[in-house]
Amino acid sequence: MKHFYMKQKVFSITDKYKIYDENQNVVFHCEGKLFSISARMKFIESSTENVVYLFRRKVLSFMPTYFIHDLEDKQIAQVGRKFTFLKPKLEIDSDFGHYTVEGNYFQLNFTILLGEREVATVQKKWISWGDSYEITILEDANYKFLVALIVLIDKIFHEQKSRSTISFGNR
Repeated sequence: MKHFYMKQKVFSITDKYKIYDENQNVVFHCEGKLFSISARMKFIESSTENVVYLFRRKVLSFMPTYFIHDLEDKQIAQVGRKFTFLKPKLEIDSDFGHYTVEGNYFQLNFTILLGEREVATVQKKWISWGDSYEITILEDANYKFLVALIVLIDKIFHEQKSRSTISFGNR
């Protein structure tokens, strides 16, 4: 079991995240690319500055769809919102298996399941400057992928939130 803490930088032109371990050391960081049509982001291991994963958004899509690529630019996962009437749903198809998200990812209190097995939980910390989250990875095997996936879920949440605000403001 591994514990991480994620903070999103508040005042930044691009998306920026830092992921800390239990000892408050930065273990990963994520940086968005300015003026990118496909909303590119790099997920970087901080100790080596090596890029671990790349995120890209599908440009022409009715529902937001993202892809996670490895260093060889091979697509290893697709993350997409599925249209439902009652509650938004995310589906993740990856080389590691089919993941689902349960709980309220719009409030960032959710669980990630691999099949029926719980593999990660995320809880938003309410008393903090900016967005802060506590992440618990229950299986060590694919922890880098799961942390990257949680960053991407947060990005999808913030994009959806900003689209709703823009739509509401234009009415």
